[in-house]
Amino acid sequence: MKKRTVNYPIRKSIRFTPTELEKLEILLKRSAYCQTISELVRDMLFKRKLTVNTRNESVENTLVELGLLRNELNKIGVNINQITHYFHMQADPKERQFFVNEMLPHFERTKVKLEALHRLIEGLKMLS
Repeated sequence: MKKRTVNYPIRKSIRFTPTELEKLEILLKRSAYCQTISELVRDMLFKRKLTVNTRNESVENTLVELGLLRNELNKIGVNINQITHYFHMQADPKERQFFVNEMLPHFERTKVKLEALHRLIEGLKMLS
């Protein structure tokens, strides 16, 4: 904890309701540089800029969903690459048709995931 450079020799007391005190404590927890309620109240009284750290839960949830979508799209891409590799190794048209049929569900899953990604991006546009 840093040392105070200013001495505050004059004491004043103030009374708060439990709700008011709770609001102050919440502000204190979110404050970037105030360590006590006294510091917080002084800063608020003398109109210094009060920096408050906030947490945007909807953005966090969107980022988690984007990460999950990225992982799923990566796995689908790996499957498509493996099937494509086997496709090019086969000379028989029937076997090639088999691999084409194997790839169709992967393309459908990719389409669904890309639509979900598009919805997430649209949601992010609304937030900003």
